[in-house]
Amino acid sequence: MKKILLMAAFAVASLTANAQVWVGGALGFDYEKYENMDGKTQFTLAPVVGYNLSEDWALGLELSFSFGNTGASYLYANQKTQDILVAPFARYTFARAGVASFFVDGGFGLGSHKVGNADADTQWHIGFRPGVAFNINEHVSFVGTTGYLGFRHMDHYNHFGLNANNQLVTVGFYYTF
Repeated sequence: MKKILLMAAFAVASLTANAQVWVGGALGFDYEKYENMDGKTQFTLAPVVGYNLSEDWALGLELSFSFGNTGASYLYANQKTQDILVAPFARYTFARAGVASFFVDGGFGLGSHKVGNADADTQWHIGFRPGVAFNINEHVSFVGTTGYLGFRHMDHYNHFGLNANNQLVTVGFYYTF
C-alpha cells in the first residue's frame, strides 16, 4: 500500500513540476450592415485561464461576455443583446513549426442569450475548434482560433456541423507564468 501511495505521489509531483499556468483572453468587435437595415454591433470580452499538464495537453476555462444590438430594419426594432458563456476545454497541441504551435480545443460551454426585454434563452455547445499559438518567448503567446465542429443549442435554435466563417475567428494574448 505504501508503494502505491508513493508512486501516486511521485506521478502527481512529476506532472505538476512541468505544469504552467497561463492567463489571457481575447477582445472582439463585430459590425454588420445589410441594405435597408441599421448596423448590428457586438463587443466581446473573453478572459481565459489555463494549466499546462504536459507539453501537448492543457486544460482551460473561458468566460465570454458579449454585448451589442440587433440592428433595425423596417420589420424589426433595434434591441440590445447580451451573451454570457462559461466554457471549460481541453487543448491538444498536435504540431509545432518554429514559433508556431497548432492545436485543437475540445470542450463544452453553457450560458445565456438575451435580446431586449425578453427572458434569457439558455445556450450550450459541445465540439472542437482549431487554433494556432505564436510563442514570442517562453512567457508571451499570441493565439488565434477559427471555426467550430460540433453542436450548438439555444432555445428555438439547433446547429450541428462544421462552421468555418469569419464570425468565429478569435485573436488573443496569453501570458504563461
